[in-house]
Formats: sequence, C-alpha cells, structure tokens
Amino acid sequence: MEGIRLCLAGASIGNGNRGVEALGRSVLDVIDAVAPGGQVTAFDDGWGVRPDTSGRYPSTTVEFAGVRTSRRWHRPESWARIRVAQAFGGRGNPVATRIARADAVADISGGDSFTDLYGPVRLHSVAAPKLAAVRAGRPLVLLPQTYGPFDTPEGQVLAQRLIRSASLAYARDPHSYQRLLELAGPGADTSRLRDGVDVAFALRPRRPAAHVADVVVAWAADEVVAGVNVSGLLRDAAGRERFGLAGDYVATMTELVRTLIAAGARMLLVPHVQVPGGQGESDIAAIEQVLGELTPAERERATVVPPELDAAELKWCIAQCDWFAGSRMHATIGALSSRVPAFGYAYSLKTLGVFETCGMGAQVADARELAGPAAVEAMAASFHARSTSRDLLAETVPGVVDRARGQLADIVQDVLGWRHDADRRGAIA
Repeated sequence: MEGIRLCLAGASIGNGNRGVEALGRSVLDVIDAVAPGGQVTAFDDGWGVRPDTSGRYPSTTVEFAGVRTSRRWHRPESWARIRVAQAFGGRGNPVATRIARADAVADISGGDSFTDLYGPVRLHSVAAPKLAAVRAGRPLVLLPQTYGPFDTPEGQVLAQRLIRSASLAYARDPHSYQRLLELAGPGADTSRLRDGVDVAFALRPRRPAAHVADVVVAWAADEVVAGVNVSGLLRDAAGRERFGLAGDYVATMTELVRTLIAAGARMLLVPHVQVPGGQGESDIAAIEQVLGELTPAERERATVVPPELDAAELKWCIAQCDWFAGSRMHATIGALSSRVPAFGYAYSLKTLGVFETCGMGAQVADARELAGPAAVEAMAASFHARSTSRDLLAETVPGVVDRARGQLADIVQDVLGWRHDADRRGAIA
C-alpha cells in the first residue's frame, strides 16, 4: 500500500521558535516510525519547495513548502495565489497541488495560535491552511492544540466553521478539550473530538556537538544543575503591559538565578526562541540582561546554551538538569517529558493545563499575579522539593509520552482508513 501523504501546517521548523519546531519534529518523528514510505510536506515561512536534507527521517520523504499571507499575491507562496490556483484544481501552484493530492492536512496552529487574541491578521494567517484544506475537499485534522480564546464575533464564527468542517480535532489538555466541545456545538460527532496531550512530549532528544555536550555532562556529574529559561517575550515594558505582568520579569528571574547559585547550583541558561540578530523577543537578549546583573563570581557559576541548537538538542541539554524553570512552555515540556522536575512561570493559562497532564499543576505560578520575592520563593521551594517531583514524574510521564506518540499513530491509521472508505472521513458537524 502506498504510504501516507500529509501536509503539515502550523509547525514551521526553521523559524527560530524551538517550541513550534518541537511540535513539527515530534509529528515527523512519529510518522517516520509508524508509517514508513510516507510523504510529508511541512509548510513553513521559507521560499519555494525544498527537500529535507537533515537525514533524520530515513523512512519518510519530507519536504518544506513556503506559505504566507502576503501582499505579493503573485508569489506562489501567497495564500491569495494558492486560493486562485485551487479554483482551477490546483494546477500551476506547488502548494495547491500538494493539498489536492494529500490524504489529509494536519494543522497544529503553532500549538496555541488558533485564537483572535493577536488580532484578525494573525488569525486569518493561522486559518489559511485550514480553509485551503476545506476548499480542496481534503480531510482537515486539527492536531492537539489550544482553542481560543475567541473574543470577537468574527473570530468565534470562523473557529466554529473550521472545527465543524474538520474530520478530527484534538485538544492538548482537559481545559482546551472543554473549549473544543463548546465550539463544535451540540450537533457534533463527539467521537471525532478527542482529549489529547501536547505532541512535544513525543520529541526524541538529540545529543548536540561535543563542545556543548561534554561541558553539560561534566557539570551534571559533579554538581546540581538548575536550568532556567528566560523569555524574551516578557523582558521589557511592552511585554509586561501586553500580558499584564505583576512586576519586573527580568528582575524576578535574575533574583531566581542568584538564589539558586547561593543554594549551590550550577546554572544552565536555556534560550528557546531565537530571532535573527538576537534582539526583539529573542530569549538570548533576556538572558544577557540577567547575566548583566550578576556579580563576576555569580557569572562563573552560569553558562548559556548556544541559541543555534535545535529543539531536539535543547531537549537533550534540559534532560541533564536536576531541576528546570522557565516561561516558554515548550522549554518546560522538554524538562517534564525527560522526567526533570520543572516549574512553569507562566503568562497564560495554557501552561497550567500541560503541567496538570503530568500531575504537576502545583508547580506553576502565574506571572500576572506573582512577581518579585514571592515568585522567587515559590520557585526556590520547587527546587528544594525536586526529589519529590522527580518521583511523581517517574510515575506519570511514561504514560503521557505514550499518549503523545499513540495519538499520532491513531491519526495515521484514521487517515489511511479514509482512503478506502470516504464515508468514514466525514466531518465533526
């Protein structure tokens, strides 16, 4: 039987956001393991269609295809151009052609971007591949993700339309599942609405180059290593105002690092988002602010993981820690999925749902409510109680990782089954 043909949307692998990359890599890891001979076109923000040259997926043909919402509508990557091509059966446009030939379009919306929280332009960009699947009459599979919030009537209507048009929809935690049920409506086929887990739990770690790995291993062999992610999204006044933070985020994270060093820990500072040039929302910019506040002696106890490492390499580094804290949710998933005790210093509700998946809901603090000494005290308490957390994670995480991989394997089987029985494909409502 011919291998599965998928288009993967909302999980751009090369955009510098290692959390989004972790989603895409996790899906590809599982497809390569359970569906040999498959073909996956992963949409990203590059140009044209390019083959994957990483060698990571020996059983799967992987390629990347650039797509974007653009005023340069004449470009083949423009969703406007793709839409026109679809009206003529997809001819002449590589993305439209691949959608038309796909067994399904699997869309993960960057994990948490299917919302109108970031404005109508962003929402329509996230909706574009979903709408393209519906126009082409191809099955739309919404991979495990957060749904909403949708605070505008237009956003609510669009979300309801797309969810009800999908053949399958997964949420990534119980809170999101309840929102999914509400958006699908009372007439939905609930067998197609599924409570899942974040697919990044399935990401396979990859040992980085020796000049990085050897340092981390040497530290871990002799000392307690505490990992900390400092988010560039929250580092300045604009971030504090945008998310309604309770206090100075960088000052809080600086005091956390100092407190952990005073407790005898070696610090591994882990950037998880890298913007070209290292500024803007780059985590490395926030980390440099923290380092700039430390004394020379304190700086000797800290090292920064190179920002160019990919998501799987960062997960390997995080897995060497004795404890981890961060505000980028997928950095903390890298810890949890490796059974490393972790604390989420969150700026939205999405982190709590993921931690609760592992029985670790008590290890989350909301930066919109807690900052300064109180936040540091909560994180320090988590650090000192890491042995108890480790024991709990040893019990809960294997099942979560199995669910993350199993849900993707189930999707593959569902999609392949639709080939032979189009009536089974159907829609949620």
